[in-house]
Amino acid sequence: MDIKELYALMERFEKSDLSELVFKRNGEEVCLKKSAAAPAAPPQAPALHAAPESRQQPMAPAPSAVSDTDVIRSPLVGTFYRSPAPDAPPFVEKGDMVKKGKPLCILEAMKLMNEFQAEFDLIVVNILVDNGKMVEFGTPLFEVRRV
Repeated sequence: MDIKELYALMERFEKSDLSELVFKRNGEEVCLKKSAAAPAAPPQAPALHAAPESRQQPMAPAPSAVSDTDVIRSPLVGTFYRSPAPDAPPFVEKGDMVKKGKPLCILEAMKLMNEFQAEFDLIVVNILVDNGKMVEFGTPLFEVRRV
């Protein structure tokens, strides 16, 4: 399944009344679940291969406590890595200016390394997850300020 097919499946699932869907094809399996307690969010395009566990959309920058910052959330369940390799420097540090398309982190899911890129020019205000930690769908990863 390519990424466009996955996004189309996710979008249809999100609009349906189903609470859980398991899709199997050619040895691949995608499991989508909705949490009854999660608030509905306006539709947004997902950013990466995702296994949603709530109705909240990934990468929809949500306002944080400070009105001039956004929170970038995990688009999938996986392990958060700040650098491309254990001995490499982190992609970004607090205070860094990052151009659209530049890597922010890697999210490992099902042994696949997904490079997570900035969707807009930004300044990293805070890194909200420790390196090597497991994150859930929708977990806040970065607090950022648009440039």
